[in-house]
Amino acid sequence: MFRSDAPMALDTSTGLIRGGLPSGQLLKSLINSRAIVGRVKNDRQLREVAAVRGLTDREVMRLVRQRIRFDSVTDLKDSHDRLIAVLSFEHDDPQVCEAAVDAVSRAIGAHFQEERESTINEFTRLINKAQDKLLPQQLALERDYKEFRREAPLEWDTQGNVINPHRQHYDHLQTMRQGLERRRRQLGTELTFVTNMRTQQRHPELVARVISELSDEAHDLGDVPFGMRKLMDVKEDIGIQQIEIEKSLVPLKIKLEQMQMAFGASHPEVVSLSTQIEASQRRLHELNLMGQQRRKEIAPEDLPTEDGSSPTNKSNASELVDAFICGLQERLKVTQKEIDDLDLQIEAEKRAADELKHFEEDESSYKRRIASVQGMLIQLEEQLAGLKLIDMDGGIIVDQLWGSGGAARIGPDQKKDLLAGGMIGFILGGILSILIEFWSMTFRSADEVQRALRAPVLTHIPVDSSRVKAHDSMDGENGSSLCDKISVVHRPHSPAAEAVRAVRTAIMLERKKNGSQVFQITSPLPGDGKSTLAANVGCSIAQTGKTTLLIDLDLRSPRLSLRFNLQSDKGLANVLNGEIGISEAIHETSIDYLDVLPCGPLPANPAEALTMPDLVEIIAWARDRYDCIIVDTPPLLMVSDPSIVASYVDAAIMVMRIAHRCKPNAKEALSMLRWSGTRVIGVVINKLSPRNQAYKASASGGYQSIGYGYGDKYRRRYQREVNSKDTYMIKAKGSTHRVDGPELDLEADAVVDPVDMAETGAVKTPTFK
Repeated sequence: MFRSDAPMALDTSTGLIRGGLPSGQLLKSLINSRAIVGRVKNDRQLREVAAVRGLTDREVMRLVRQRIRFDSVTDLKDSHDRLIAVLSFEHDDPQVCEAAVDAVSRAIGAHFQEERESTINEFTRLINKAQDKLLPQQLALERDYKEFRREAPLEWDTQGNVINPHRQHYDHLQTMRQGLERRRRQLGTELTFVTNMRTQQRHPELVARVISELSDEAHDLGDVPFGMRKLMDVKEDIGIQQIEIEKSLVPLKIKLEQMQMAFGASHPEVVSLSTQIEASQRRLHELNLMGQQRRKEIAPEDLPTEDGSSPTNKSNASELVDAFICGLQERLKVTQKEIDDLDLQIEAEKRAADELKHFEEDESSYKRRIASVQGMLIQLEEQLAGLKLIDMDGGIIVDQLWGSGGAARIGPDQKKDLLAGGMIGFILGGILSILIEFWSMTFRSADEVQRALRAPVLTHIPVDSSRVKAHDSMDGENGSSLCDKISVVHRPHSPAAEAVRAVRTAIMLERKKNGSQVFQITSPLPGDGKSTLAANVGCSIAQTGKTTLLIDLDLRSPRLSLRFNLQSDKGLANVLNGEIGISEAIHETSIDYLDVLPCGPLPANPAEALTMPDLVEIIAWARDRYDCIIVDTPPLLMVSDPSIVASYVDAAIMVMRIAHRCKPNAKEALSMLRWSGTRVIGVVINKLSPRNQAYKASASGGYQSIGYGYGDKYRRRYQREVNSKDTYMIKAKGSTHRVDGPELDLEADAVVDPVDMAETGAVKTPTFK
C-alpha cells in the first residue's frame, strides 16, 4: 500500500499541488524504471537463485521488466491519498517468481525511503546555505543604516520614525497661516457689516447698540453715554422692545444682502425675506409711535428727542462707530501683513524640506531592505524548525500488507488458448474473404480475360511516361500540332506505339476477313482511354496510306478535337441539324490521309441525335469515300449512346483498365455490345503499369506491354539502331482505289507497314540496304 501523511493541497503562490501521492500511472511506470530495476539486479537473495545465478546484470533487468506486473486494487486515476497494488511475476521457475517479487518489493521501499532522506537533507542544506548568505547581508545593512543616521540631517522620534525638521516647521507655519486667514476673513466680514449699518442707519446710538451686542470687537467702543445706559436699564420699556426688534432685523438684512449678491433680487427666497423685513419695519414704526408717547410721559433731558436722538449722544455714538470702523481696518492690514510674512517663511521651509527628501528616501530604502532580509531569515528559521519535527517515515510510505505467497501454476490455459485461436482464426478468415472478394472482382492474367469475356486480348498498352521529343521522321513537322498523347506520331518507337500497331493489325485482318469498314472503339467506364486509342489507331492506319476518317460520336464529352487541336465550332451536330454539309464539317489534320469529323456544338439531346436517319446517311457517305472509319463513342455503362451506335458499325473494340471491379464491368459492357448484334474484335488492356505485379500480360513474361512474345532485348536493340543510323523511310502514297470486302489486296497498296506484313503473314518483310 502506498500512502502519504501529507494531504494534497494547492499552493496558491505557485499553482502547484503539494503533498499526496503521484498518479497511479506514474507509480506503475516507476516499477519498470532504472530506479527500481537497477536495485533489483543487485539484490543478493534474487541472484542466489539457481535460474538467475548465471545471468548478467542486463539480462536480469530485462527479465524483471518483461515479467513483473503491477496490478492496482484501487483505481489508478483516483489515488490521491492511498493506493493498494499487487506485485506478481511470471516465470517457469517458482523460486524465481518468489525471489523476484520480494526483491522488487524491497527495492520500492528502499527507493522511497532514500528519496525522503535525500529530499530532507537537500532542503536542509539549501536552508543553511541561504541563512549563511543572508546573515552577512543583514549585518552589513544594519551597520550602513547606523552610519546613515549619524550623518543624515534628520531627526527620529522615540518609535524610530524619521522626522524632517523643516517639514515639521513647514506644517506648523501652515497651521498658523490658516488661523490668520480665518481671522482676516472674519475682520473683513465685520467691517463690511459695520460699514453697511453706518451707511444705512440714521441713528448712530442704535448702530452702536447693535454693534455692542453682535460684534466680537464691541469692547473697543469705550464708555456708553448716560442716555444709552438708561435705555439699557429700562428692560420692560417700549424702547427696549424697539431695540430688540431692530436687533432681530439685523441678521435678516445681512442675509438679504448676501442672497441678493448670490441669487439676485428676483429670486423667490429674496422676495420672501424682503417682505418679512418690511413687515417688521412696519411693526417697528408702530412701536416708535408708542415710544414717543412714552417719552412724553417720562420727559428726561438726556433722552432722545422726537427725531429719536439727542445731539450729544448722537455725536458721541457717531464718533465711536467711526473709531470702531477705523480699528477694524487697521487690524485687517496687520493681519494681512502677518500672512505675507508667513508665506515667505513657508516657502523657505518648503525648499529646505525638499533638500532633505533624498535622505528620507534613503532611510526608507534601508528599512525596506532590512525588513526583507529579516523576513526571509524568519521564514528560513521556521522551515528549518519544521524539518526538525518531520518524521523520517513521512512523505510517501510503502507498507507491505501481506508477504509473497507460493508460486501457482497459471499456464498453459486451454480455454484461453482456444479463445485466442478462435479470435485469430476469425480475423484471418475475414481478411482472407476480403482478399478473395477483391481478386474475384479483377483480372489476374490475359488468359483469364479471354476466358471470362470470350474475346481475345488484342494488346496491352503500357503507361507512356516518356517526354515528347522531336524526331527526324516524316511526321516531325506535321505532328507538332497534335496532342502529345498520340504516341505513334511523337514516339513511334515506344512500347505504346507498338501496342497501337497491334490494334491496327487486328483491324486490317478483320477488314480482310469480313470486309468490315466502320469500327467502334468504346470502353466500360470513363477514363479507360478510348478517345486516345481511337486517335492513335486512326493515325497509325493513315500512315499506311489508307484514307481514314475519325468520327467523334461522344456527343456528351468529345475529346477527338482536343487530340488534334481542332476548332470544334462546326461538326457532326451542325450536319445533323441541317446547317452545313458533311464535307464542310470534316477537318483535315496534319497527318496525310487522315480526316476528323468532330462533334461540334454539344447537343441538348445526344441520345435522340444518334437515332436520327441522317446519321446512317453520314456513315454511308463516309463508306463511299474512305477506306477505314473509326468511331469514338461514350462509355457503355454510363449512357445508352454506345448501344445505339453499335447497330451502325461493322465491328467493335473495347478498351479497359485493370482495376477493382473491372471484371463485372467488362462482362456487362461486352454483353451490351453482343446484345446489339455487334461483332467484337477483341479487348485492349490500357495503361498497364509495370508495378501491377498481380496481373500478367502474357504467359511468357517477356515483351508484356504488347504481348508479341518478343523480349526487351529485341526492342532496345531496334531502338538503338533507329536512333543511331540513317534509316530508310517509306512514305505512303495513298490507296489507288477503294478496297471492299474480301478483295483486299495488300500488294496493290503503294506502301505497307512492315510490321503489318510481318504480323499478317501476307507478304515477306522487305529489306533495304
